[in-house]
Amino acid sequence: MSKQATKFPLTNLRKLQQMVVSCSRIGDCRQMVKPYVGRYDVCPVKDYLGGFEPYVARGKLRMADGLLRGTLKMSDGLAKAMYECTLCGSCKEACHKSGNACVELPISRWIDHTKVFEALRADLVESGLGPMPRHKEIMGSIEKEHNAYFEKHEERGKWIPDGTSLSAKGKLVLFAGCTEPYRQPEILTSLVGILDAAGLKTAVMNPDEYCCGSVAIRTGNKALAEKLARHNVEALKAAGAKDVLVHCAGCYRTLKVDYPDIVGKLPFNVVHATEFIRDLIKDGKLELQEGAVEGKVTYHDPCHLGRQAGVYDAPREVLRAIPGLQLVEMKRIRENAWCCGAGGGVKSAFPDLAVSVGTDRLTEAEATKANFISSACPFCKGNLVDAAKAKRTRLQVKDIVELVSATIA
Repeated sequence: MSKQATKFPLTNLRKLQQMVVSCSRIGDCRQMVKPYVGRYDVCPVKDYLGGFEPYVARGKLRMADGLLRGTLKMSDGLAKAMYECTLCGSCKEACHKSGNACVELPISRWIDHTKVFEALRADLVESGLGPMPRHKEIMGSIEKEHNAYFEKHEERGKWIPDGTSLSAKGKLVLFAGCTEPYRQPEILTSLVGILDAAGLKTAVMNPDEYCCGSVAIRTGNKALAEKLARHNVEALKAAGAKDVLVHCAGCYRTLKVDYPDIVGKLPFNVVHATEFIRDLIKDGKLELQEGAVEGKVTYHDPCHLGRQAGVYDAPREVLRAIPGLQLVEMKRIRENAWCCGAGGGVKSAFPDLAVSVGTDRLTEAEATKANFISSACPFCKGNLVDAAKAKRTRLQVKDIVELVSATIA
C-alpha cells in the first residue's frame, strides 16, 4: 500500500505561495509552438509519460496549490511525478514568452517554476516521501565519501596528470566537481592542458574539495546542500581563490547561483571554463592550429549553463574560433534549447527516460548534418553518449574543451 502523508507544514513551498497561485493555467508550459521567437514545444518528458497534467508545469503547480490549500494529500504517486522532471526550466521560459520577441508578459515573471519544484521536493524529503530510492543511495555516498559516485574520496585527485603545474593554493582555483574526476577525466585533463598552454598557474583543492551539492539541491536535501556549500566556500577561501574556474555546468550553476542564496555573497568570482577560454583566445594567450579538428559542429546548450545561468555566447564564440570547424545551429537553441534528459536526478532514478529524451536531441542534431555535437557539461556529454549508442548515430559527442585541446598549437 502506498504511504500517505496527510499533514505537513510545507515550509519550503509556502515561501513561494505567491508564485504558485500566480499560474493562470493558460498551458503554454504544456504545448507551445511560436516560431517567431524560436519556440518549438516545451516539456521534454511529457510525451514519454503519457502526456498527463502531473507531468507538465501547469499540473505540478496545480498539485502544489492543492497541497497548500489542503485539498490534496502528499503521496508516493505525487512524489514520483515531481521527480520525473529534469528541472530544465523550459516551462519557465515558455511561460515568460509571448509570441512576439518585442512583447514581454510581466505577470509571468512572478513564477520561477524550477524554484517551486525544488521547494516541493525539499518538502517531500522532509515528509519522508522523497527523494527516490536511488537518490537516497547517492546522498549516502556524498555523506560518506563526498562524491555522488560511490568512489573513495582519496581517489578524487587520481585524474591529475603527472608533470602539470597544478598547486594546492593560488588565486585561480579549478573546481573539478564529481562527474569529471570520477567518470570523465578526459575533460579535466584537456582543460588543464589548455591552462598550461596559456602559461597559467592553477590550483586544485585536492583533497579539500567536496561535491558541490547540486544533486542534493535538485533532489530536495537542503541540509546536506548547505553543509557542502559551507565546506567548499571555506576550502576555496583557504586556498586563496580570487577566481574559481568551473567546467561542469551543474557545479557552475550551484556555485554561481545557488551558493549566494545559501551562504550569502561569495568572497571570490565564479567563471565558467568557456568564458575563460574565450577570453584567453581573444587576448592572444591561446593559439589554435588548423587541421587538428575539421567539419561541422552543433552546440547543445546545457540547461544549468544556459537557462539557469545565462551563459549562451561564450561556448559559441569558442567553437567559432576553432580553425576548420563550422558551427551549425539546431532548430531549438539558447533559452529554447531541448534538454539532454539527464538533469534533476532523472538520469540516476529514471535512466531509460533520460536516454529517450537524449535521443530526441540527437535526432535534432542529425538534421544539421554536423559531424560533432558538443556541449559544456559532463552530464550532457554522458547522457548524449548513452543516447548515441542507443540510436547508433554517426554523430561524435565531444565536450568543447576536448575540441579546443585537440587544436592547441
